[in-house]
Amino acid sequence: MHIDHGLVMLDKEHCAGYIFVFDGAPYSPVGHVQVSREQADEHNRLLAEAEIIGLDQNCQVGQYGTFYFIKGKVQTWTSVLVSDQVRQAGKTITFTRNGKVYRGRLQKDADCFNFRRVS
Repeated sequence: MHIDHGLVMLDKEHCAGYIFVFDGAPYSPVGHVQVSREQADEHNRLLAEAEIIGLDQNCQVGQYGTFYFIKGKVQTWTSVLVSDQVRQAGKTITFTRNGKVYRGRLQKDADCFNFRRVS
């Protein structure tokens, strides 16, 4: 594990994913990571920024990802706003960002949802 431009990297090609701190210890989806709280916060900020840049610049029709639906808005795990242009029909979420349309489906007892770019 190493830090590259603020991102916690597991190896040369894979970053750690979002890091949360529990009882003072930082964890990524793969387990405990040896970083400070400040490093974890910077990593999370950069990762949310990269997710949004990737969505805006690289996400093609048919590609997918995961965001969170909180209080009628689509957000990253760290609550960075992705879109407030959201329609909900039952469990289906449709949101737009920069003229692109994405659709996903809410699951029972989950704030996160998978989405796919539809146009």
